[in-house]
Amino acid sequence: MLGVVALVVILLVVIAHSGGGGGSSDDAGASPSPYVPSSAPYTPSSDPYTPSTDPYASGDPYASGDPYSSPSPEPSPYTSGTCLDGTLPDSTTAQSVSGVEEVSCSASDAHYEVIETVPLTTDLSRCNSNPRTQYAFSYRYTLGGATINSYVYCLVGLGSYAR
Repeated sequence: MLGVVALVVILLVVIAHSGGGGGSSDDAGASPSPYVPSSAPYTPSSDPYTPSTDPYASGDPYASGDPYSSPSPEPSPYTSGTCLDGTLPDSTTAQSVSGVEEVSCSASDAHYEVIETVPLTTDLSRCNSNPRTQYAFSYRYTLGGATINSYVYCLVGLGSYAR
């Protein structure tokens, strides 16, 4: 038994000398080394979050059409004595008409003369109270589809348009 105890003591001495259990002799006396990367870290050539130009330095973004600006002033209504060209339908009911514009009363295409203007209505029967009325014409001034103002014009026909 004394031989077994001597063997255990020898093994313990060998194990203690080799650094403690199971390590290789290459690690004996070695100290830990710091991490050294295999390549340099990424360094961008420019900051991707810095714009090259200031998007707000160009001035007023609404300079060419501010959606909140005041509407253009509505056209002045035709006054008594104003002459119009175009062709109005021979009807007592409202119909869509285009191409009716103010012209000189001496022009060859002057077909109608305004004899009365009735604001804030599209009711053509408002011209029934004027016995000279031969035609009635309604105009609506709209903005974005909403009626802002409206007029009824009582007219007499000129030349071949007279009734």
